[in-house]
Amino acid sequence: MSCVGEYFAKYRGAGAAGTPIPAWSHTAWSFIGSFIGIAVIGLLQTYYFGPHHFHLMVPAYGAMATLLFSAIKAPVAQPYNTIVGNTLGGIVTVCVTLVLQFFSMDDWVWLGGALTVSLTIVVQELMNAVHPPGAATGLILSIMVPWHKSRVLLAMFPLVPALLGACVLVITALLVNNLAASRNYPLWWSPIKMARTDEKKLLPVDETTGNEEGTSSSEEPSCAQAYLHKLSGTDTEPSPRPPLSDTPFSWLGAFICMALIGLLDTYVTGPVAHMKLLIPAFGAMSVIVFSNCKAPLAQPINVVLGNTIGGIVGVLVMELLKYFGLAHMMWLCAALCVSFTIAVQERTNTVHPPGGATALLYALVPDGGLKFIISPALLGAVIFVIVGVIMNNLSPARRYPQRWFFDDAPAQVTE
Repeated sequence: MSCVGEYFAKYRGAGAAGTPIPAWSHTAWSFIGSFIGIAVIGLLQTYYFGPHHFHLMVPAYGAMATLLFSAIKAPVAQPYNTIVGNTLGGIVTVCVTLVLQFFSMDDWVWLGGALTVSLTIVVQELMNAVHPPGAATGLILSIMVPWHKSRVLLAMFPLVPALLGACVLVITALLVNNLAASRNYPLWWSPIKMARTDEKKLLPVDETTGNEEGTSSSEEPSCAQAYLHKLSGTDTEPSPRPPLSDTPFSWLGAFICMALIGLLDTYVTGPVAHMKLLIPAFGAMSVIVFSNCKAPLAQPINVVLGNTIGGIVGVLVMELLKYFGLAHMMWLCAALCVSFTIAVQERTNTVHPPGGATALLYALVPDGGLKFIISPALLGAVIFVIVGVIMNNLSPARRYPQRWFFDDAPAQVTE
């Protein structure tokens, strides 16, 4: 088969099997954890950072909450990736903004967004700290051109919201996730493989003795001991750093897709259709689709349905809260939009972190109504899938998608 034939053959997908729908108990804990985490950030924003003219609550935390409370076993959801990866997003976007300001181009939103997201992916891969919300955090600064004029906001952005918000959600995830017997968070603390000794294990061990009873077992750990032991992590191997040969493909795919989205937003959907297309959630979507394209979260069914669900839930929740006169409570709006989005995604088996960011954006800026579901939620996701298929398959080491629908594995015929 020719190179062209092999390239287009990848479009059929890899025929990967789908993932099982999580148990209802898992969804309950996902809802509780994400609600608490986003509510804490919302309350901090309302009563402390807001009055001091800082922005702690940004849409990226909807995607972060989805990872930390729903996809907790994903490598990109571990504390190192979350804190370092999100802070890197804040640092990269400040550097890009300053460079564009030097050339009087910081109002070129499409270029700033494309450079911020694609370069964030490069730095995250080099640091082995890939974390999708990091690019979404960076993208919000690129989009918010008025923020560029404040030297204080620019200087503080890597700390507030990037570093502080990530720390708040990680601490919440540590405290809440480990309350569930079926959950262990984190899987690891450091991306460097650390030798673990068997002396500190809390599991009961039978020790052979020379007395008449022959064996004796150690005492069972208490609930508090078991809970605290979870905080140390598990024996799971840290994920390896992405191969350097793949990083150029991650950068190129993300840059082209974000530039396309930005240009369409600037010259087509905005002025012609009066619909927003470029939103922070697409920073996270870029990382998932172009840097982590083999993950279940990155498959087309998750991208399109998961992000659209975020738009639908965001609109419905805000309409209900307006009806009951609660829409002025930003922390409640944000927490409900994100937690309900995660719950619906889990029950429909379409978990996709940027969907949480899309819902959170509507909670913060409830503008557009039903049009918000069409663009940016649905239209943006479809564009990402199309560009993802075209660009990812240029790499010999990639095949995207792994599956088009919920389960593309061939059915087994029994005789």
